[in-house]
Amino acid sequence: MNRNQKEELGIYCHRRGMDVIRGEKLGKFQKVLGLGRVLGKEVMVELSMVPNRPAVSPPPPLGVVPLEKYYHQLQFKVQAGYWKVHSARTLFGDKEASVMVFERKNNVKAPPRIGRMNKFALVDLIKYEVSQLSALAHPRILHVQHALEDTKEFLAFATESVCGSLDSIVIEEGVERLEMKLGVLQIIDGLSYLHNSAKILHGNLTPASIFVTTSRLWKIAGFSFAVAAKEPDTYPCYPWTKKLPPILQPDLDFLAPEYLAPNQQTVTSAADVFSLGVLICWIYAGGKRLIDAKNNLETHAIICGQLNEALNCISEELGSNLRESMGKVLSLDVEVRPTVQLLALIKHFDDPALSALRQLDDISQVFDPSQKSHFLGQTLLAALPVIPENIWFSRVLPRFNEQLFDSHELFSALAKPLFFMLDHCESHNIHKLRTWMRKILDHTTQKPLRSFVLENMSSLFRRLSDDKVEDKCMDLIVHSLRSDDSSVQSSAVRGLPHVADFLPSVFISRKLLPAIMCLPPYLHDNVPRQLDLLAGLASLSDRCDAASLQQLLSCVSLCSAHHPVIIHAKSRLVQRIVTRDPVRMKDASQVCVHLLNPLVIGLSCKELSSAHFDDVMSSVRILLDLVEQLRYESDDRMQQQQMGLGRLGNRRVSMSSTNLPRVMISAARPSFSNDSRKMSFLSADGRLEDRGRRESRDSRGSLESDMSIRIGE
Repeated sequence: MNRNQKEELGIYCHRRGMDVIRGEKLGKFQKVLGLGRVLGKEVMVELSMVPNRPAVSPPPPLGVVPLEKYYHQLQFKVQAGYWKVHSARTLFGDKEASVMVFERKNNVKAPPRIGRMNKFALVDLIKYEVSQLSALAHPRILHVQHALEDTKEFLAFATESVCGSLDSIVIEEGVERLEMKLGVLQIIDGLSYLHNSAKILHGNLTPASIFVTTSRLWKIAGFSFAVAAKEPDTYPCYPWTKKLPPILQPDLDFLAPEYLAPNQQTVTSAADVFSLGVLICWIYAGGKRLIDAKNNLETHAIICGQLNEALNCISEELGSNLRESMGKVLSLDVEVRPTVQLLALIKHFDDPALSALRQLDDISQVFDPSQKSHFLGQTLLAALPVIPENIWFSRVLPRFNEQLFDSHELFSALAKPLFFMLDHCESHNIHKLRTWMRKILDHTTQKPLRSFVLENMSSLFRRLSDDKVEDKCMDLIVHSLRSDDSSVQSSAVRGLPHVADFLPSVFISRKLLPAIMCLPPYLHDNVPRQLDLLAGLASLSDRCDAASLQQLLSCVSLCSAHHPVIIHAKSRLVQRIVTRDPVRMKDASQVCVHLLNPLVIGLSCKELSSAHFDDVMSSVRILLDLVEQLRYESDDRMQQQQMGLGRLGNRRVSMSSTNLPRVMISAARPSFSNDSRKMSFLSADGRLEDRGRRESRDSRGSLESDMSIRIGE
């Protein structure tokens, strides 16, 4: 090399070598990038042995455990670029983390530097990358937990817990479209921070530089080629050359074309926007490269000239709105490309579900509890139906666990989306909600939360199948019914119809019905409350045996309002009990006091509609028939005890009221035996009326007659 060449090289290296990011010198590699252009000759390099795809099987264990003083339980998880990602736990606090390890045996070296014996290598690039990553603090930048450890065998550092990088996750696992949108917005957010606050150009935005955390957040890493701005939105540009191994240079397939222009000295943030556009296309196409130049500059130039045609090939995957935007993002004209902030505002990202998930990711940054409650109880709840179920459990529930598990003041709002998820999720996901449901029930001392749980308790019985939860629910019902707070009592009463089918009979008779008997002050002269209780008692009646039904009839008398809706509700209760199993009503005095007497008095209520009056009349006839049979059964038993045998009773007559009076004649005294009851009807003129006419639509006596048949069976 002659003197002029040496001086030219010295000036070049001096100019390139003094660039800094946050006060630090650029890596030695970036000085070498211009070396090939200065010397103008080929150099021999070693080929990279680092695999581009994740390793199929874990590598052999290292002789020395990386960062062993700070982390333990290291297990190989995935290959991400040149990093071997290990899951780990901190020694202090036992928290999840990831340890990134690069084995020095996989190092790649550049050619010798002129006039020096040392060589620039991949390890120098790695050290620069980690130093830049450690200096950046932002929610969208991968967080470094422990600085780089450099040994003879490996380089290692620790980060927040990650699943891997996009280059493995998108191809191996696949990503939901909604999650794609959310992840891209997170990348945009991080890139906006780099350009506007940190004043840094990333320089190599590729799938391998985007890591996905275990909580499904997408975070930017891979700062090996990051550079700081010399002037506003002006960044130094270094050439891509065939004379260096590809692993020691930015990925050509994601590089903006202006990098490759002759004599190009600087680029703007639009270069990162172009890389982002190519990355977005790669994500939406499921891991297919929009530009696949195979490290050939000529091929890259040809493909960049045909990007519109390439975009048309994946237009279906992108969708019309995103396809239109990508046309501008990937324009060869730098001035046409939008800024990253504007890219976040395109119509493609205008999605309520997406907005809700973004707010949930950032909920820790909201400090007003009322805003959090409104978001959880209304915004998120409204968005859940359009969010895929797998995202409920991969993103929504993990956010609850990470950020809200001890936020007891938010539980009343948080219970709404949790109960929605429990109601609508697949059965194999139900167990994932068990811990939360137990925690919710542990904090029902909060009045709004208690009311919500009481009114939605059926979901816990129907879906969860957890003995501890069910025991707490039953205790909560009884405690709430005995409460002095009328709003809590109302919630408990309104919830009874929904949980009646799940309550054990023993609990109903021993705890629930006695608790209901404590409600007179709550029910006094309040028709809506009495109506709610009658609805609950009707549902509970299906679960009662003969003994507990007598207790329930006593509870019916608590609803004493002389109001049409109360009278009709009692009538329907009678018909429900008789339809279910009339044999359970064995105490005539209880039937008369708690059912028959209120209904007979209710017939005098002038506000009863004609339809309801007919319904009450039917119930009264049914009860009269029932009381009559109970009396004859009692007489039969007494006579059998006295005479030691049964006898046929006298023929009996009962009056049935319609437009024309009817007479119901029984061939024998009714009994609860299996003998069918024989009945005939005489009209007022003494003619025998046929059964078909009696059961016709115009007959008002058909219901009670059918009930009479059931009672006599």
